[in-house]
Amino acid sequence: MRTITTLLFLLLFSTTSSAATIRATVTDAHGNPVAGAAVSANGRSTTTDASGSFVLEVADGSALRITHPAFQTVQRRVAGDETITLTPAFAESMEVSGIRAEAEVPVTKTDVDRETIERQYHGQDIPMLLRDTPSLNSWTESGVGGSGYSYFTLRGISPTRINFTLDGVPLADSEDMGTYFADFPDLARSLQSIQIQRGVGTSTVGSPSFGGSVNLQSIDLAQDQSTEVVLGGGSFGNRQASVGFQSGALAGGLTLYSRLSFIESDGYREHSGIEQHNLFVSAAKPVGAGLLKLTGFTGHEDQGLSWYASDVDTLRANPRDNPLREDETDSFGYDLAQLQYVRPVGEHADMTASAYYQRGYGWYTVFDYTDEQLREYGLDGMLLGSMLTYSKRAGALTTQYGLHVNRFKRDHTRDIEATDVREYANYGVKSEANAFAKVNYDLGRWNLYGDGQLRTAAFSYHGDIELEDVRWTFFNPRIGARYALREQSAAQSSVYVSAGMSTREPGRNDLFHGEDNPSIAYDLDAVKPERVYDFEAGWNYSGTRATLAANVYAMEFRNEIAATGELSEIGLALRRNVDRSYRRGVELEASWQLSPMVRLRSNANLSRNRIKEWTQFYDVYDANGEWIDAKPIVHRNVNPVLSPSVLVNQAIEVTPSPRLSFGATGRYVGKAYLDNTNNDDFATPSFFLADANVSVAVTRWARLSLQVNNLFDKDEVWPNGYSYLYLTRAENGAETIGGTPYYYPQAGRNAMLLLEVGF
Repeated sequence: MRTITTLLFLLLFSTTSSAATIRATVTDAHGNPVAGAAVSANGRSTTTDASGSFVLEVADGSALRITHPAFQTVQRRVAGDETITLTPAFAESMEVSGIRAEAEVPVTKTDVDRETIERQYHGQDIPMLLRDTPSLNSWTESGVGGSGYSYFTLRGISPTRINFTLDGVPLADSEDMGTYFADFPDLARSLQSIQIQRGVGTSTVGSPSFGGSVNLQSIDLAQDQSTEVVLGGGSFGNRQASVGFQSGALAGGLTLYSRLSFIESDGYREHSGIEQHNLFVSAAKPVGAGLLKLTGFTGHEDQGLSWYASDVDTLRANPRDNPLREDETDSFGYDLAQLQYVRPVGEHADMTASAYYQRGYGWYTVFDYTDEQLREYGLDGMLLGSMLTYSKRAGALTTQYGLHVNRFKRDHTRDIEATDVREYANYGVKSEANAFAKVNYDLGRWNLYGDGQLRTAAFSYHGDIELEDVRWTFFNPRIGARYALREQSAAQSSVYVSAGMSTREPGRNDLFHGEDNPSIAYDLDAVKPERVYDFEAGWNYSGTRATLAANVYAMEFRNEIAATGELSEIGLALRRNVDRSYRRGVELEASWQLSPMVRLRSNANLSRNRIKEWTQFYDVYDANGEWIDAKPIVHRNVNPVLSPSVLVNQAIEVTPSPRLSFGATGRYVGKAYLDNTNNDDFATPSFFLADANVSVAVTRWARLSLQVNNLFDKDEVWPNGYSYLYLTRAENGAETIGGTPYYYPQAGRNAMLLLEVGF
C-alpha cells in the first residue's frame, strides 16, 4: 500500500498539465440554444445558460461530456469559441422508452449517470457498484467485489423479487427470477446510466417490479471516434484489462461501439477465484425516417464456488474459510442480443419495435458426502421475446402503450462427474405476455400519472413425474401526483404521492420446495402468488448548490413468499408463504456542493419491517444427538430475514484541480436476523466500513486511479448468511433451542489500481 501511495504522489508532482478555459455554445439542429445542458470534464461541471453558452476550466486536451434529457449525449474535445449541435434523443432513449420514469413521474427513484459510474467503478459487479445508493445492502459470496457471485437487497427485499432490465430486455431467468451478474463481466463500463426505482415503481417487462426495479441503459454511441484502454491490478490477485472503441459517425450514418474485457481474481475466500471475459457490441444506422440499433454481448466465467457460508468458530480461526472443496466449480456462458427499430409517427408520436435473444448455459459441480461422488448439475436456458411501444404527446397529455411477449425454456440435468451416468434430466417452459398503458397529464404545477399493466404467465414441467401446468393472470395498477412548490426558478422543489399494487407468481424453486428434480407430484397451485400494496410520499428539492429528497413508504404484503433462512441442496434460498407482513420506512438523500472543489453526499434508510406470524419448524434431538422428532413453534411480530432497520451512507468528493480528485465513503449497516425467529444469537452484526479513492491525470490522455476498500481493515464484516436451528430434548422433556449461524465473510483492506488511457 505504501508503495502505491508513493507512486501516486510521484506521478502527481512530477507531471505537468496545463489548464484551458473552454467557452462554447450548445444548440439544437435548428440553431436554437439549449439551456440547462450539463457539461462536465475531469470531475468539474457546469450547465448552459439561457443562451446555450457555458464556460468551464479543464485540463488541456480533455474531452467534454454534454448531456440533456431531450438530446443524445455528446463526448468530444472542444477548442473553445465554437458551436456544439445536439441531436434529438429519441434514438438513444428508445430502449428505455415506456419503462424508465422521467423526472416528473411521482415514483421514488435514484439515477446514476455515466460520470458517477466512471468515478465509482473499478471492476466490481453491478450490486457492489450500487452499494452506496439509498436502501441498498450488497454483499459477495467470495468476499471481494469483482470475484464470484454478488447480490443486494433493496429495502430488505431479495434480488429475485427485483426487476432487472438492460435497454428494456429482462435479465433475470424466467424460472426462478434470479439475476447473476458474474455472467455479465465488466458490464458497467458499457453503461450510460442506471435508474433504481424503489417500491412497485412504473410498469416494466420480465419478472414483476415487486420490491423495486433496476434499469440499465447501454452506452451512448458517440459522434467522434475514440479508443479507451483500461489496465488494472489489485489485492487477491485481481487483474483486469479492457479495450473500448467508438467509431464515430461513419458513411451512411452508421455508428459502432465495442468493448473487449478480461477479469481475473483469486477471490478473498479460499479457492474462490474467477476468470471472466466479455465482448459488448452496439451499432446503429438510420433507416428511412427511423433508426435501427443492435446491442448485445457474449460473456463467460469459470470460478471456484463459494455459495456456502461458514460458521463463526471457523471464521474466527480462519477468516478466509470456504467450506466448499477446490473441485467444486462452475462454468457459465451468457449471450444476449437485441435488435430495435424506432421511428417518429407523425409530429408528436413515436414507436419502437424490438426482438431479443438470450441464452445462459453451463454447469456446476457439487460434492456429495453421502456416497463420495462429485456431481455435475447442468443448466441450458434460452429466452426469446419481442416488445412494441407507442408514445404520443398531445398538448399536456402524454400517453404510452406497450406490449411484450416472451418464451423461456431451460434444461436441467445431473451427471456423476467423470462418468457417463446421467441421474436425471428435466426441463421447464415458461411463457408470459403483458400489456401496459401509461398516462401523464401536465397541468402546470400539477402532474398526474396513471399506469396499468395486465400480465399473464404460464409454467409447464417435463420430467420423470407428470405435473399439471399452471397459469397466473394479474392486473397491476399505479396512480400518483406531483405538485411543484416552486415553478420556473433556479431552485425547484416538489412533493409527490403514489399508490400501486404488484402481484408476482412463485418461482420454480418455490413450487418444488428446493428440489431440482421433483421427487413427488407437487401441486403447483399450492404456493400462492404474493402481492404488495405500496404507498409512497416524498419531497424533492434541487438548487444551484444542493439537492435533497425525503420520502416515506409503506409496503403492505399479502401471502409474501418469505425466506426461511435456509438453503436448498443446490444453494437457492428456501421460501414459503406468510399471511401478512410489511416494510415501512423513511428514506433521505442529499447532495451539497460545499465549495467549488468539495461535494458532500448522504443517504439513509430507517425502517420497521415485520412478519405478523411465522411458524418455524425445528428438528428435535435427544441428549445423545439422535433425531427423534420435528416440532413447529409460532413466532409473532418478527423481523424478516436479512432486513436491517438502519442503512447510512456518507461520502465526500474533493476536486482541487481538473487533473486531481479524491474522495471517501462511509457505510453503516445495522444488525439483521438470519432467520425469522429473531434470536439475537442468529443475527448479522452491525458494521461500519470506510472506502477511499484518488484519481490523477498523469497526462492529457492517461489517468491513474486508486480505490481502497475497507480502509481501516475492519474484521467480522458478515452482512449475509443463514442458520440451522434445532431443539435438544432432555430426559425430563425440557427443551432448549440451539443451532449454528453461518456467515459470508467480506474482505479486509483491499485495493485496486487502474490505468485508463483514452485517445
